[in-house]
Amino acid sequence: MTSRLRTTSLFILFFLTASFVHAQSAGTTHIFPQIADGVSSDGSAFTSRFVIASIGGFPATCDISLFGLGPERLTVSANVLVQPDSWQSISTRGQDALAAGYARLNCSQPVFASLTYSLQSANGLPLGIATVPGAPVASHALVPMVLNGRYRYGIAIANDNDAQLTAIVTFTSNGMDALRSIQVPARSHYVIFVDEIFTVPAEGSGTFEILANGSTGADHFNITALLFDQGAFTNVVPAVIF
Repeated sequence: MTSRLRTTSLFILFFLTASFVHAQSAGTTHIFPQIADGVSSDGSAFTSRFVIASIGGFPATCDISLFGLGPERLTVSANVLVQPDSWQSISTRGQDALAAGYARLNCSQPVFASLTYSLQSANGLPLGIATVPGAPVASHALVPMVLNGRYRYGIAIANDNDAQLTAIVTFTSNGMDALRSIQVPARSHYVIFVDEIFTVPAEGSGTFEILANGSTGADHFNITALLFDQGAFTNVVPAVIF
């Protein structure tokens, strides 16, 4: 449990310091595999802010569902009305104990949506900020990895389904193949570093791959990947195979 909490805390920090660039499109549903809110032991505070924009000709009624966090974490109601050619935002409070989960945004009309993570020190100084779009849906995806002894790759998977997700994850590098099965309970998320699952070589290249076994449960997931290089962080866009 201690190891998983440490991994989750580090991954939250990655999201707050990473720069994300994904293709953004309008939709009625957006999934964010990681949402962070609360105060750390050193007094620093994490908040997550949703921004919802509508460019259609009709008002969009939107609901935010949090998994792993309660709706009391939001500063206002989880329901919002977005007028045509306008936008609205909803933020978490950043006041309770630090916690993480995932979020789903459902709207009556297609909207553009993003989530901005912010970190402030105990005395209110900004320490980090990053904005992410919703994560893509996949049944089979891969993450390309450049290996040099410094890089660490992390993944966040949201299982926004009523059934458990059973998936096969593999790591291939320099003629080495490793395989493992993971389970992600229904309506939950899974956050881990690749080198916590597999032995990652110090040089060369590698491929992390995940395939949902739809015959035993959920057949799709939402995924985001991150790259950590000491004091620098960035995103790695997963390749969705299908």
